[in-house]
Order: sequence, then C-alpha cells, then structure tokens
Amino acid sequence: MDMVSGVVGVAYSHFYIDEHVEEGFESVDDLPDFHSDEPVIVTPGKLTIISCVQEHAAWVTLMVAEAEPVQQTEQWQSLGSWPYRPVYRGRMGISGPTTGPAVPAVGWLPGSQGYAPTLTLNAATIYTVHVYARGRENSRSRYEAAMAREEWGLREGFEDYVAIFIPAGEQTTPQAAG
Repeated sequence: MDMVSGVVGVAYSHFYIDEHVEEGFESVDDLPDFHSDEPVIVTPGKLTIISCVQEHAAWVTLMVAEAEPVQQTEQWQSLGSWPYRPVYRGRMGISGPTTGPAVPAVGWLPGSQGYAPTLTLNAATIYTVHVYARGRENSRSRYEAAMAREEWGLREGFEDYVAIFIPAGEQTTPQAAG
C-alpha cells in the first residue's frame, strides 16, 4: 500500500487533492461547482474537499489500496466514494487554494524533509476514491470557540482527512498533446 501524508492550509472552507499537470499535457481547468451540497466535488484531475471550517490546517493522508478498509473506527466518517480517472500521469498532490502544496509536519513523520508529498496512481487505471473525515461533526463549534478566546491562534486539529484510491478498472493511458 502506497501512502503519503501532509498538512494543508484550508481556506475558503476547501482544499484540493489534484493531479500535477505534467509536461506536454494541456491543463484541464474545470471549476468545481461550489453550489453543490456534496462534501467532495470531483472534476477532471481534481477532488475539491469541502471543510466545515473556514480556515485551518488539516492533516491529509492519500493512499492506494487493493480494497476498502473493512472496518472504520467510530471517529472516522465516510464522506462517500466517487470514480476517479487520471487525466495526466497520475501524480496526486494536496494543496490549499491560497497556501499551495501541503507539506509534511516536520518532526511528526520520520525522514520528512519539507517536500510536498505526492502519491502516484497508475494512469492506465480507473479508481474509486473513498474519502473519510475525522472531527467534522463538531469542528465548526470548536473553531468558533477558539475564535472567541482572547489568545486565539489555534489553526490545526479541527479536521483530518483520508482519501483511499482503489483500482476499479482500466482506461487508455492519457497521452501528452502533440
């Protein structure tokens, strides 16, 4: 099982799990429909994760597995599952809308060097992505309580996320233009 984790800056109540546009490919830039009530909005090359908190730092883990985990702890809530087709070469990253790529929490992970973590999917595979969250059920009230405190400064620990990519079929490998 391949796995990467990082801390992302959530802003405007969302962040992205997106595929890097590789050299020779034209960017597919479909904007997510923020009028949706979905907690995850899928567009070509991108998953937009909607947070219950306006601005914070969230721990995010991406992994490739052969099957969905059998049992989740009560702390983790399934947000759902969606089909995902790689549109470039399958190199997935985590990024915030204003803060850019996620970084490992230096000191939390052995060997972390401050690089932007990426997970490589097989570009010839169609996946089902399962997204889980922890802390969403009361993250808004905890955030508002933190904002009301005079010494406010807490920006992390409100929500955590896991996205598990499970092979579900095959597709023609995306090719660079030209």
